[in-house]
Amino acid sequence: MSQHEERVPDANWLLGVHAVTAALEAGRPMDLVWIQRGRRDRRLQRIVELAAERGVPVRFVPRTQLERMAAGGAHNGVGARTAPRSFTPLEELLRPGGEPGRLILLDGVTDPHNVGAVIRSAAAFGIDGVILAGPGVPPLGGALAAAAAGHLERVPMARAGVAGDTLRILRDAGYWAYGAQAGGTPLWAVDPPDRWVLALGSEGKGLRAKTRAFLDDTIAIPMKPGVESLNVSVAAAILAYALTEAGRDGQ
Repeated sequence: MSQHEERVPDANWLLGVHAVTAALEAGRPMDLVWIQRGRRDRRLQRIVELAAERGVPVRFVPRTQLERMAAGGAHNGVGARTAPRSFTPLEELLRPGGEPGRLILLDGVTDPHNVGAVIRSAAAFGIDGVILAGPGVPPLGGALAAAAAGHLERVPMARAGVAGDTLRILRDAGYWAYGAQAGGTPLWAVDPPDRWVLALGSEGKGLRAKTRAFLDDTIAIPMKPGVESLNVSVAAAILAYALTEAGRDGQ
């Protein structure tokens, strides 16, 4: 097999200018960068310079090679083969007692684009970390990293087996557990405490029954009649922003 026919697991690659640049700047272990042959712009030149500083080899490859590697994902002319990012232990996401804390927990959300978009929102609103619970959690690379638009390196990520057990631990640490659920307290009526965790389930099934058993309250985004639900990443962004801003208003 020639180098132009090289096939690699999507999980071992970061895709897109933002994701690759952020990983290089953060010093993430990396052994190869591919750049689309014929592409020339400042952002790609910056990647070449960062790779040279880190001693990471750069190959200029045909667009078709990048597309085979990306397997349908958006690559914007660049990909980098890197060690999968490791998860952070849950206890390292917890703020010391008495300090404000804000976390997002995703219960059974497996779509890498949704998870990546939630990470991007978490970075935007100063969330302390994102917890991925349940089976089928996507790897921290590939399409997920591309959807996070360079913010995967900024947001600590923890892995949990059972969301309900994790909420019990967080509640014991002084976090108020909110769950996104239709029929919950309207968002405008919520007065969040200093320490909270926001749990969201998959679009199809929502929060699991065991997860709901460990909630302190459920909250909902008021919507016009005829609209049943929002994409989970959109809902996460709206709820995280509202809870964060409401907490600031109360300070």
